[in-house]
Amino acid sequence: MKFTALFVFIFALIAIVLCTEAPPVLGAKKCTWGPAYWCDSKENAEECGAVEHCQSKVWNKST
Repeated sequence: MKFTALFVFIFALIAIVLCTEAPPVLGAKKCTWGPAYWCDSKENAEECGAVEHCQSKVWNKST
């Protein structure tokens, strides 16, 4: 009986480990790269929801 309970416990533990997703890799989503990525192009800004920011803070600035 103890062997069966131990087997079930080990099997459940292995199943939990195998079914758990790995944490996302830092920086995998390009929109987390910040304004340097967002404001590089209009497409990037639209993808990241940063068009207003890029227009007011980056694109309209004089160099």
